[in-house]
Amino acid sequence: MKLISPVNKQPFQRNVQDKATILVEGLIEKGNKQVTLSAIPLRGGISKTLTTAVENPNFSIPFTLSKGYYTLTVSNDSESASVIVAIGEILVIMGHSFTEGLGTKFCKDERVIIPATRLADLTDVSLYQKTGFISMTEFSASTATDYTSIEDHINYAINRGIWGRLGDLLVEKYDCPVAFLNACFGGTNLDIWSKSAKWQSFEHGFADSSKRMPFVKLLNTLKYIVPRTGVRGVLSIHGDNDKFVTNDPNVIADVYKTIIETARSESNLPNLHFVIAPSVTDYQEHLGIIDGTIKAVVEGTNISIGPDIYLYDNSLRLEDKLHLNEKGEQKAAEDFAKVLGSTYLTKAQPFTLNNSLNEPTNLVVSSSLTVDEKPITTTQKDSDEATKILLGILAFVVTFTFLKLLIAKFQSSS
Repeated sequence: MKLISPVNKQPFQRNVQDKATILVEGLIEKGNKQVTLSAIPLRGGISKTLTTAVENPNFSIPFTLSKGYYTLTVSNDSESASVIVAIGEILVIMGHSFTEGLGTKFCKDERVIIPATRLADLTDVSLYQKTGFISMTEFSASTATDYTSIEDHINYAINRGIWGRLGDLLVEKYDCPVAFLNACFGGTNLDIWSKSAKWQSFEHGFADSSKRMPFVKLLNTLKYIVPRTGVRGVLSIHGDNDKFVTNDPNVIADVYKTIIETARSESNLPNLHFVIAPSVTDYQEHLGIIDGTIKAVVEGTNISIGPDIYLYDNSLRLEDKLHLNEKGEQKAAEDFAKVLGSTYLTKAQPFTLNNSLNEPTNLVVSSSLTVDEKPITTTQKDSDEATKILLGILAFVVTFTFLKLLIAKFQSSS
């Protein structure tokens, strides 16, 4: 049994009913064509078993699961294959160096998922299409497939960042897995994100405008990873590097508008929600950055304001008085967790996969809150028909007995 999709640890965005439909694809290498899908909860979720006959050795079966963290096993009479799947929340991250680190060493819950690929070659579409997924807790030089020999990036991903901390807070808040797709690019500002979105050239030390950097990383994440996973929305931190470019709120609002509208249009996600956090040091001298971020929220659609990171004082920053220290990153995680509460889930309508697919009808299904419940042996339709027949027989027996007693009584009285 060769399981093609999903891959191990693949996350899926839940819908508003707390469910996601997975398309289970594989190849039967030996044995019969009676395929059983079995989802056993590891953390949260509802156990479920589905058995169906397939026509060909290559199969594709829709399978709907409730939010949770599962072992998914696909089997027939001769072979089986298993992976872990995660049904929960998926968030894309964009921004400058504040956002590029993962902070994996601060993550304690295995249900926080990230791609296994660093996406170092931002324009290599295959990296996005083929990336595996890992738990943040297992991130290392050996598990991250595109980090090899880039020790500085490994160390940065482990030791710096907001998202490992935020992940732990969100899996507890949402009671489901959470995945982060990091599309950040350190050393950049909104100005060049907007210019690259519009294919405009500019000079930069390492962001190659001819390859549409840095915007291309966000766009490729939305175009080539999100179609495999679904998504809830995008979280952004920008503004700190823009104070060297402008203090005009209209300019800030316009460049955010360009970035957001282009990302939505080219990824075919027209209602994709953005949370944008206003961030700039010495903010009293750069109020236009803050006002412009707020203006982008007020004038845009499906945009929410993020944490007020510009209010973080130097006690929450490194010696450079710019980047956040561990206390600052912890506070940013806590502040984002507050923003991403129930109101956010109402505003940010999720993009989910396989909405038009239904599970096959020639099946046996069992769902239960417990792990050890055995599958039922008839379909619900067959069970209903059997019940109707039994009730009909019972009614006939009662009526016949009543008539027999009535006749006997009449004969005795005459």
